[in-house]
Order: sequence, then C-alpha cells, then structure tokens
Amino acid sequence: MREREEAVAERSSGVLVVEVRGELDIATVLRWTTLIEAAICELPEPHLLVLDLTSLEFLSAQGARGLLEAVECCRTRGITGCLIVTPGSVTDRVVRLTGLPSRVRVFPNRLTAIAACQPVEMRWLPG
Repeated sequence: MREREEAVAERSSGVLVVEVRGELDIATVLRWTTLIEAAICELPEPHLLVLDLTSLEFLSAQGARGLLEAVECCRTRGITGCLIVTPGSVTDRVVRLTGLPSRVRVFPNRLTAIAACQPVEMRWLPG
C-alpha cells in the first residue's frame, strides 16, 4: 500500500461513509473493493453506502469499474450506494467518461447525498 492510500470510514444511523484516498487503479482496486465489502459487513443493517472520492488523487477506468461493482453488490443486499465527487475535478471527468452517473447517483458533497438517499423515515429535519 502506498503511504497516501488509506480509507476513513464513518458510521452513523445506518449510513456508512467510506472516504477513498490516494489512487484507485488496476493495482489497488481489489484492495479497495475488499475494504469496502468488509466495512459493509461490519455495519449492522446499513441502508446507505457513501463512497467519498473527493480526496482521491487518481482514478482509472478499472478503478471506476470496481466502484460500480461495489455499489451493485450493495444493491443486491438492499443497500443504496452513491458517490461523492468534486465537480470539475479529474475524478469527476473519469466518473463521467466511464458512464458511472447512469448507474450510480453522484453528488457534490456528503450532506446532499445523505439527504437525498436516506429513506424518508430516517430523515431528520430541524424543528
């Protein structure tokens, strides 16, 4: 593993946020997808997986395919998956060129993603 590659996972209220950092390419895709799968298994009854790619330095087409496979694996378990991508970034261009937005919801930040994807009964709105 390269020094800059790490994952930060946050869990709360059935939401799992995995922040992917470093590079996601043919050399690292298996490690990342395994890490995401392990994180999902550790969370009791997650209903939303948020893959935050805003700190990603490099994303290859193979890496994008791995993200899609992880999200599709979640779907088979009844878990919604989405991506966080900084608009206009290199990662955003790869995500769009590989056609991911037609298969996975893409948002500009975590708050927007969680608000849009959480089931209505889980949403919290200030009184």
